[in-house]
Amino acid sequence: MNRISPPPPTSPTRDRILQALRVHGPQARVDLSSIVDMSPATVSGVTGELVRAGALREMFGRDEAGDAGRSRGRPKVMIALVPETAHVIAVKLSINEIQVALGDFTGAMAATETLPLDTRALSATDIVTVIGDAIERCHRSMAPGYGPCLGIGLAVQGLVRDSDIIAWSPALSVRDVDIVQPLLRRFGLPVYAANDANCIAVALRNKPEFQAIDNMAVLMLGTGVGMGLIVGGQVYDGRTGAAAEFGHTKYQMDGPFCHCGRRGCIESFVGDYALYRDARAMLDLPNTDALHPSEEQMQVLCDLAAKGDPVALGLFEQAGRALGFGLTNLIALISPSLILVSGSGVRAYQYLEPSMQRSLSDGLVETLLANTEIRPQPWDEDLTLRGITALVQANVPYQPN
Repeated sequence: MNRISPPPPTSPTRDRILQALRVHGPQARVDLSSIVDMSPATVSGVTGELVRAGALREMFGRDEAGDAGRSRGRPKVMIALVPETAHVIAVKLSINEIQVALGDFTGAMAATETLPLDTRALSATDIVTVIGDAIERCHRSMAPGYGPCLGIGLAVQGLVRDSDIIAWSPALSVRDVDIVQPLLRRFGLPVYAANDANCIAVALRNKPEFQAIDNMAVLMLGTGVGMGLIVGGQVYDGRTGAAAEFGHTKYQMDGPFCHCGRRGCIESFVGDYALYRDARAMLDLPNTDALHPSEEQMQVLCDLAAKGDPVALGLFEQAGRALGFGLTNLIALISPSLILVSGSGVRAYQYLEPSMQRSLSDGLVETLLANTEIRPQPWDEDLTLRGITALVQANVPYQPN
C-alpha cells in the first residue's frame, strides 16, 4: 500500500476549498469564493495550483441562461475534484459483517466489499488480523489507478474510546480491543476509529442542506439505537470519544435486558432485536439471530402494524414512548436545532411517532419543545462508510506533489 508518514503539513486554505467542493460539488471560482469566504484571487491561486497538480479539473457548466454554449456570452468554467487523486480505505464493523470500501478523493464510495463472518467468535487478535487482511485485499483489488492512500478509517458499531480502542461492541464478545495501533504498525498509515453513529452524523452534516445547522442530533434506529451529536459544527464525542450513547440511557431501571449487559436501556425497547424478541413472545414468528433480525423479519412487524395488529402496534407504541422519554432529556439538556431520526429502523417511524410525540409533549414545556425540529431522514443509503471517509479526509490533509 502507498504510505505517508508522518502526515504532510496542513494548508487550511487548501483544505477548506477541497472540503467545499466535496460538499457542494463542482463550482465556478466566483461561487466557490463566496462559499469559503475567501477573495477570488486567493481561490484562483489555490485552485490553479491544484489544477496543475492534477487534483482538480476544469469543465464547462451551465450558466444562468441555459445550457453551456447555447446562451449569450461564455459558459461558466467550473472546477471539480478528480476522484482518482487520492483515496481512503474505509471499514465498517457490525454484527456478523465487515465492509471494506475505497473512498475516492470526492468522498464517494468507489467500490465496496462485504465479508460475512461470525464476528462474536473472534478473539481480539483475530479481529485485528481479519480487518487487516480485508484492508490489504481491498487495496490490492480496488486501488490500482488511484493516487496515494491518505489513511484508514474504521467505523464501529459500539463504544470507541480515545479514537483507538473498541471498548465494547455488540458485534464482538471481547472488550477493550486495541484496533488502531496494530493497523498503524502494519500499514504505516494514519488510522482513525469512530462510532458508526458519529460517522453517519458527519456524513449528514456534510450535505448542503444541513451546512447551516451547527447544533443537531442524528438518532440511528436499527439493530441497536445510536446517536451522533453535532455541537458547534463539530462531532461531540466527549473526553474519551464515548459520548452520546443515547441507546444506553435508561428508560426503566428494572426493564428488559439490553445487549450491553444492563437492564432498561432505551435500546432494549427500541432496537430491532428487542422489538422482534418481544413480538416472538406473543406472536407466531420464525426464530432468528437473537442479535440481528433480518430486514425481512422486521418488515413483517411493520406489515402487521399496518393491518392493525394490536401486538405489533403495542410494541411500536411502547418503543415510541421510550424514544420520546429519551429525547425529552436530550432537548432539555442541549436544545439541538434539529433531530434527524434515521437508520433502517425508520421504516417504522409512522408507528413510533404518535407515542413519541406524546412523551415529548408530556415531558417538556412548550418553549423548549418549540426550539427543536424532529423529523425522519430516509435511509436510502448507508452513510457510515462515507462518514468515516470524511473524518479521515478532515484529519489527513492532501499535499500536492
